Amino acid sequence: MTGTDFQVLGFFPADHATAVEGKVYVNGGYWNMLRFSAFPQVMPSFSLVAVLKVPYRAYHQDHKIRIRLEDADSKPLNLDIEGSFRVGTEPHMRMGDPTVLPVAINVNNLAFEQPGDFVFKLAVDGTDMARYEVRVVQFVGGMVAAEAVGGESGPSPSNQ
Repeated sequence: MTGTDFQVLGFFPADHATAVEGKVYVNGGYWNMLRFSAFPQVMPSFSLVAVLKVPYRAYHQDHKIRIRLEDADSKPLNLDIEGSFRVGTEPHMRMGDPTVLPVAINVNNLAFEQPGDFVFKLAVDGTDMARYEVRVVQFVGGMVAAEAVGGESGPSPSNQ
């Protein structure tokens, strides 16, 4: 079995998420920009959500999941989460039915040393399966710092 036997149905960050009884409950999901007034900055908490479609032939085996954060140059940063899972057949399933496996991982105290482009990467059994890009910007007086210098930006919200 390799990670390519799986499908990623969803992969994204959220303000908070939890996976319960085969469902994902999400608050503030699918954001792709973080705004901070100064750096370095620590994001106290958020969640990463992955929804995997597990093929029938991958049942009753141990599998590895890994989520990591990289900068725009593919340099690994301070987030590298590894875990394992095993999926079994439920009584109502027919031969060959896949399973949808939701995963919600809570992350605490993620530090960003400076603004920039970052990517969360998801791997299953050592194979990269999905990526999600996030831009971290600096806001000064309600404006993105780089745009404020050029005078092209107006007031903007200062929260994610």
